Amino acid sequence: MAKRIIRKRLCVLQVAPEFPNQDHVEYFKDKEDCDFYFVTHDAEHEDALKFCPDTKWAQTRDTLCELVPKEYDYYAFIDYDYILRPQRNLSVKEQIIEDLEYNPAILTYYPGKNLQTPYATDKKYYESRDYSCIPFTHFGLKVIHHSLLQWFFPLCTNFSVDVDSCHMFNIQELPFMKNVICSHKMIYDNGYSNEESEYNKDGAYSKYKMDEMWKWIKPSFKKQKVLSMFASLPQEYNDSLLIKKAFVNIFRDKDVTPASSPPDVNYFNKEKIENVFDLEHEFFSNKEFDIEKQFMDLHPEFRSKVENILRRDVTFETLKTKEDPWINIVKNINDELGEYRNISANECVDIYQTMENNNSLFIKNAQTNKDLQEYLRGKRVAFVGPAPCLSGKGKGKLIDSYDVVVRVQPEIWDTNDFGSRTDIVQSCLNSSYSPKVAKFLESTAIDERPKFIICNDTVAREYPHPGSGNWYSVVKEYNDYLKKYGVPLAHLENKDGTWERWALYWEVYAKPHIEKVGKNMYTHYSGNFNSGYGALNMLLSCPLKELAVFGVNFYNFGVVKDIKDKYNPAYINAQGNDGAYLGPDKILHDQISQIMHCVNVLEKDDRFIMDPDVKGGLYDDELHKRINKFKKLPKILHTTQ
Repeated sequence: MAKRIIRKRLCVLQVAPEFPNQDHVEYFKDKEDCDFYFVTHDAEHEDALKFCPDTKWAQTRDTLCELVPKEYDYYAFIDYDYILRPQRNLSVKEQIIEDLEYNPAILTYYPGKNLQTPYATDKKYYESRDYSCIPFTHFGLKVIHHSLLQWFFPLCTNFSVDVDSCHMFNIQELPFMKNVICSHKMIYDNGYSNEESEYNKDGAYSKYKMDEMWKWIKPSFKKQKVLSMFASLPQEYNDSLLIKKAFVNIFRDKDVTPASSPPDVNYFNKEKIENVFDLEHEFFSNKEFDIEKQFMDLHPEFRSKVENILRRDVTFETLKTKEDPWINIVKNINDELGEYRNISANECVDIYQTMENNNSLFIKNAQTNKDLQEYLRGKRVAFVGPAPCLSGKGKGKLIDSYDVVVRVQPEIWDTNDFGSRTDIVQSCLNSSYSPKVAKFLESTAIDERPKFIICNDTVAREYPHPGSGNWYSVVKEYNDYLKKYGVPLAHLENKDGTWERWALYWEVYAKPHIEKVGKNMYTHYSGNFNSGYGALNMLLSCPLKELAVFGVNFYNFGVVKDIKDKYNPAYINAQGNDGAYLGPDKILHDQISQIMHCVNVLEKDDRFIMDPDVKGGLYDDELHKRINKFKKLPKILHTTQ
């Protein structure tokens, strides 16, 4: 490794709106032992490292870390609005330089006005010492030893609310706590609170996101016994603030004295870190690499090599499993491409969906239903969903002009808009929807019944009672209740008991989450995809000529106020209101993963024709931003039914 060139003891880094804090510039810029760097987010500035519009606070901190010269002993991140008040006879910069004589892992300062911490009002504790070890201090002021940049950056931005990044930074401090020093020789005040930040506008949503982050990270945390001392109920372990409560209390009670270190200390001690964290966890997968490598883009050469491995190693059979196949796929890729940083499962799935010449896709391999394939061979097919966006469009005659009409459930609201024919019924066939299909078949003359029922789900009915967690398959549901009507079922179960749906599930990569879609509007998603979307893929696996899609808009692209935004009145009358057991649910299946997959996979198939009234929405700029946020979300559940 090349010898590190040290130019100065300290550099100060800042995220600013248009101009940096002028007091901070005077304190730190172009000093003998200190330099000052900043980025802006509201307007360009000629001295800024970069202009970063439409970014979050944590993203700009990552940008600062990535771009700043790596020529300093310490990197001080100081919020733009912080007022620094030395309590001795030194200047701001001189006080920091003096405190760095401890050679700490992290240096911070005692909290003052407008900072939400009990320490800010604890005058007795403040006056009792010059230095202390306080876990979970504010991230607005952290002075970081150069050897730990690779440990703390890039920040945890997977959940996109900033407080998750702050909280994870503090959790990552835990292996070094005796060297995380809070100096009482200077106080910092929060001079301004950004009311537009997510955590100020919507504290409850930010807390949910922080809890989701903790749920993801918690399995890697090895000090579970410490948490058990402060949790009396099982659900408390999922509270992201439990770990803060535990360590703040422990360090306060033990009155830990900060330790100094030699000038040549290297804090990145893997053995020490592994006493606290399992470094096999996805979040830590790149922490052994230097900071430049961790920030490496998926540039074309890098991406091309990943694609080549995916084409070589991943088959349809690889994905046809109940257990998440991406864990091993990603590990094998990272083991082989050692000259690059490690990729995440999210990045791998995105590359898999978008790469050319991908012969392992579901639509190129699913073959369980030969009769359906022959029936659809060379035909123009209309797929009609129950979305209310089709109402008033007068597309009924166009729909009926197709060779085959596939309808989600048999109910028709208005033939002028939704067409009159039903050649194939698509249904999830669970114990709520199956009886409606049976009722339709029973009331329809034999020679007018559909040619097929198609279903891409696996399970249909819980036994011996709802909530038991035991499920009968959709094939058994059909055999018990629908087979007698003489309409064949096209399904995805193989003779060996495997299901082709499993491959589609891992290809779509749905994730349970709650998305904020507007002011006081939230959409709660399950970790699954809709049977209607599965049907689009199932139909495209057949040798049809064209698949035109009507009445599908991904539940208004995931933005719904009530059931009327989701379904037409005929569907609601037949299936019931939201909240029915196995019927329409207030929780949607993950629409963002389906939209992303539709754009990446189905839209690339020349046979796939999305209704023009909906297609434009698939490429909306705001939706693109939502998809980019979704891509960062980890998948926490790694099995399917």
